[in-house]
Formats: sequence, C-alpha cells, structure tokens
Amino acid sequence: MKKVIYSIFCSLLLLNSSCTDFMDNIKPTSSVTDEGIWLTESSAMLFMSKVYRELDGTYYKVNGLNDHALDILFTDDCIQIGEKDSNKWNLFDFNSSSAPLDRWGNRYTAIRRANIALKNLPDSPLSEKVKERLIGDAYFLRAMFYLELFRYYGSAILIDKPLDRNTDDIFLARATPEATLQFIISDFQKAAERLPITVSDEELGRATKGAALGMMAATYLYAGGVIDAKYYADAAKTARILVNGDLKGTYSLYQEGFAEMFYEENEHNSEVIFDIQYAYPYRWSSAQTVLAPPQPGTPAEYGWSKDHPTASLADEFEMITGEPFDWSNPEHAAAPYENRDKRFYATLHYNGKPWKNKILYTAQNTPTNLNLKENPNGMYSADKPSCTKTGYYIGKYMNEKVLCGYDNRGRGVGGGHNFIVLRYAEVLLTLAEAENEVNGPTNEVYSAINEIRARAGLPGLPSGLNKDEMRTRIRHERRVELALEGKRWFDIQRWKIGEEVLNKDAEGCLVTYVKQLDGSVVPTYEKVFVAKKTFMAPRDYLLPIPQSARDKNPNLDQNPMW
Repeated sequence: MKKVIYSIFCSLLLLNSSCTDFMDNIKPTSSVTDEGIWLTESSAMLFMSKVYRELDGTYYKVNGLNDHALDILFTDDCIQIGEKDSNKWNLFDFNSSSAPLDRWGNRYTAIRRANIALKNLPDSPLSEKVKERLIGDAYFLRAMFYLELFRYYGSAILIDKPLDRNTDDIFLARATPEATLQFIISDFQKAAERLPITVSDEELGRATKGAALGMMAATYLYAGGVIDAKYYADAAKTARILVNGDLKGTYSLYQEGFAEMFYEENEHNSEVIFDIQYAYPYRWSSAQTVLAPPQPGTPAEYGWSKDHPTASLADEFEMITGEPFDWSNPEHAAAPYENRDKRFYATLHYNGKPWKNKILYTAQNTPTNLNLKENPNGMYSADKPSCTKTGYYIGKYMNEKVLCGYDNRGRGVGGGHNFIVLRYAEVLLTLAEAENEVNGPTNEVYSAINEIRARAGLPGLPSGLNKDEMRTRIRHERRVELALEGKRWFDIQRWKIGEEVLNKDAEGCLVTYVKQLDGSVVPTYEKVFVAKKTFMAPRDYLLPIPQSARDKNPNLDQNPMW
C-alpha cells in the first residue's frame, strides 16, 4: 500500500502556545504505512493532529487579508475598500465560479480524514480508553466540518465512510437541510459521550465535552432560525448543561479585562471553551500588522489596516448608563467616545484613543496640524492609502505590545494568539435567546444577559420586557459582545435581516478638528458615506456551490438564484 509520510511540527493544531509535550511525545522517527497508523497510540494521535489541522480557513483565523472571516466583510460591521475582492464582499458581486470564499472541496478533504479515523479506530489494538477518546475527537471534528457546510451552503452531501472511487458511488446528491442538521447533531452527541470534561496542560487545544455540547447548542440555535423554531427548545436545553447543569462551574466569564481576554498571554482562560491553537514561529497570525493603524511605526514597521469597522457597529454600543447611543442627543454627539459600554473601547480603535504610548487620531487632521489629509492615520490621508476609511480601526485582538512590521507580518513574531471559536459568553447568549423564543423573558433569560452586561459595566435590563422587546435586546447584546468574532454573518442569516441591514450604504464617522474664534481647537463629527452595500434575498443568504464541484458531480444541485 502506498506509504504516507507525516512530518510533524509544533504548527499542528494540538500544540499549545508553549509548544510542549503533547506533540513532542508523538514525533515519528520514520514514515508509517496506512495500516501502521493505527497500531500505536503515538501514530494514531499524529493522524488525529492532522485532522485537527483541518480547522483552518476564514472562520478560524484573524488575519485581515482577502480571506478574512465572513463576519468581517459580508456584514454591516466592517468593510474593505480598494482590495481585489472588495466589491464581492460589499455587493455580493460574484457567481458560482468567482465567489471570494470556497469551503466546499477542502471540507470534504477534511471529512475524509475524519472518516478514515472512524473506520480504523474501532478495530485497532489501542486501549479502549485511548480509542474512545480519539473517536470522540473524530466525531467532533467531522461535526465541525459539516457545520461549516451547513452554514455556508444550506445542506451537504453526507458521507460517513471513506469512499473508494473504484467500488463506491461518488456522485452523490445533497441531503436535505434537516438531514444535514441531524447528522451534525448526532456527531456532536457522540463526541460529547466520549470526550473528557477537562484536559491537561499538555493537551490544550483538544476538544472537550463542553466544546461538543456548546457547539451543539449553537447548531440548534442556528437551526431554530433556518429550519424550524422547534429547535430553540433543544438549544436552550443543551446550553443549560454548561450554565447550570452537569458542567456548571467548568467555565465562567473572564473578569481581568475584555480586551485582554484575546491576548496570547491569557490563552485558555476560564471563558474559553474551544479555540484554534497558534504558536510562534510555527503557526501564526499577521493580524497585529495587517489590521493595525499605519502609525506609530517606522517606515518598515507600519500597519496595513485592511478592514474598517463601520459607524453602524460603533453606534450599536450603549452609553455606560445603559441608554442607547444617539447622535441626535447633543450630549452624546458632542463627545461620542466618552462614557460608552466598556466593550466599545476593547473592540474598536477610534479618534483620541491612547495607543502605543501616543494618541491615535483617526480624524482627517489633528489638533496640532489642521491641514486636511495630512494625518497618516486619518480618513482621506493623502500619503497613506491604508488609513481608515470609516474613522475606526479594529481594536479586538490587537495588542499594543506587539510591533507592526515584517517580524509580525512575515515571520509571525507576536502572532501566536489563539482564535477563540466558542466562549462561555456565547453559551449564555444562546441560552438567553433560545429560552426567550420558547418561554419569553424568564428569570433565566434575564440572568444570562445581565451577567454579560455586568462585566461590561452596564446596568441590568429593565424588568417587564415582553418577548419581542427582549429579542431586540438579545440581538443587540450578541452584536456588541461577539463583534468581529465570526458570528454576525450567521446571525444575519438565521434572523433573515439581510434585506434590512445590508441593503443600505455603509457609513463612517468623519472627524475634523476646527479652530474656534477663541483659539481653541475642537473636533466635529459627521456621518459620511463610505461604501455601497447591496443584498439580494433569498439568494445571498447562502453561498453558491462552486461550479468546479458541480462540473465533477452531475447530481450536485445549485443553491437558489445562483
């Protein structure tokens, strides 16, 4: 049989940030045959590391280039201007051969690897304990791969074994959305039955029971919007296990700073349920340069600021008193960046924010240089095309201790921060939303939302809200809590609000410093057009099946209107 050679480095997903024993203990000394993979624990775990490594792509990274996460570029939270795919993201201006994102083929490569593991592990000579754990890993990963297909394409071809093109029918049709959902739920359930509640430090990055149940709750919540509202009850029931059920106390909201929760030095904190492992110099992100403002920095150490948060997102954050931010309120409009929800300051860079021992000005001028277009970090900068287009830069994930420039962009220095796929705050939001859809604003709903708001320095929600009012509050809370984390696009899908929020121009906030008669200099603020956005329902709620895949499979149908 053909031999496969697995070269292993710390870049494989199961590494923790210090690159320690878990992978060191399974380094092969030579290649192994297909059959030999399953004879020893080290080689079997090596194969499973390769399957974990398939958790890649736009949903599992913060980078900022053209393959950025969907919630950054398809939604009303962020825009990209002047890049090769900008119109594709902003206008859904593509077809089945030119989509800016293709997750179809590579997900089936990943699914095949998981299926190989599930086929071979049951009959391997490994101990039952090791086999069950690895089978749990494989079920979890296969569910994650199919969940991507479900969210992006609506349904999938369901394959539960490694196919042989010489003996199996490989030209299969897609299953229904309902069947796809049930397949995913079954895999998460099987994973939860086999995975441990916690892992040792050497195994950080491997899935746990909480990760399987948390992702299953998120899947049910998504299905409640796109398939049938009956699944909200399942979402609430599953999320409840982590909040006040068998896994109560395993996770909690991180209380040492909202911004700091995403820093490399705080990885695997109490809130993280599942994250993608990054570790310099093996697997790393260039976000600290690609998303950063152009200055401060030497000519060789500058930010690219590829993606720009919108005024819509900035305006969504409440005042610290709990009242909505409102440009028509003179007090709010005079000082829009004062006394806001704590998450505002951790999520966005804005005009006047302290950054890298300086004051970051995103205005088109500065208090000390009133000439327009001469602020390198400001809107309409004449000499820095990478300056903000909206008056904002991404602040979440950004660590001011990390230097911009080639060391980060090209070599990964400072880019070892993990990408959090699921955290406890999302589970609380899932429980609150699902329970409200089933039973209205119960005490359980209030408790979950108010716990999140308390960390943000906000008062609790007012009592007496009805179901519709609570739904509005929960949707607001999801948007600001999970901003720029790969969630917004899927929320727009399941809430069916694309026509409302994506068929309007993207706006920014133009700040201009103006000298007054008394000699003082004050900022003025103006909402301005920055990019056209369009959305066609129902077409744009799903990506097109790649034409290249349909050319190979005559039984593969296309999504509506593509």
